[in-house]
Amino acid sequence: MPQTALIDLSSRRIEISPTPERLVRAFLGGRGMNMHYLRQHLRRAGGARTVDPFGPENPLIFGAGLLTGTIAPNAARFNVSAKSPESLGIGDANCGGFFAAAMRKAGFDRLIIVGQAGRSSYLLIEDGDISIRDADGLWGTDSPTAQEMLKAAHGAGTVSAVIGPAGEHQARMAAVMTGKKNAAGRGGMGAVMGSKNLKAVVARGGEAIAVAQHETLRAL
Repeated sequence: MPQTALIDLSSRRIEISPTPERLVRAFLGGRGMNMHYLRQHLRRAGGARTVDPFGPENPLIFGAGLLTGTIAPNAARFNVSAKSPESLGIGDANCGGFFAAAMRKAGFDRLIIVGQAGRSSYLLIEDGDISIRDADGLWGTDSPTAQEMLKAAHGAGTVSAVIGPAGEHQARMAAVMTGKKNAAGRGGMGAVMGSKNLKAVVARGGEAIAVAQHETLRAL
């Protein structure tokens, strides 16, 4: 069962719930659902025009598509969405690599991150659970180094989406990176991540994604 997590970095409260099937059918996962939740949370915060992109009320949303983590070709992608500090409009960036599949196999197809951590932090996702960890030794490192350190700390199969110094310093074009070359590079999503004192989102996937008609998918 796909799950959505609402993570408040300020209160360190994490709410996990099944992703509503009606929303999956309406928006088909990925960017569509990210936009639904972005609109919903910006409205709750007083409206898209008034929300500060670097304020704790700006939601940062990681979302994967319906086929992410399966054998479907060209489906190993995720979207990162928020109000953009670059355009002050919709911020949405798409990214490849292995992070999206790891996030889904760890039990989540969507993370909605609000608030601001009191100190540098990262999220660890594994086995359907999420924890907020201190990132003191990671803050200030570039994105390849941060990923290597997180893999050393959490073991084989660990995949991370991280920011480097540009995101930490809230440069308005900063990207969220995974692997050596995969960037969620539009709209300054890395800067929003930095404003939340969030260095990385770390996933350790293990469970295969359930497919209703596996042989049909394989044939396609």
